[in-house]
Amino acid sequence: MSQEPAWSQKRAKRMVALLLSACVSFWLVILLPFDEPWNWLMAGLSLALAGAFVTLLARLALRQRDDYWRGQRNTDR
Repeated sequence: MSQEPAWSQKRAKRMVALLLSACVSFWLVILLPFDEPWNWLMAGLSLALAGAFVTLLARLALRQRDDYWRGQRNTDR
């Protein structure tokens, strides 16, 4: 139980960083002209954000799966 608040704070910081970077990237897409250097920069940033989002979703799914199986083991006893 003592580790839970620290984990939640760490997760919240990651989510805030992800949301801020997504907002900045969409803001840049809207404001910047579609010239060659910006296209590659935005493509790279979008790929990095997509990777971070998939990683966060995978961690959430794996954690829920582990919690489910721990609950099943406890009810079997």
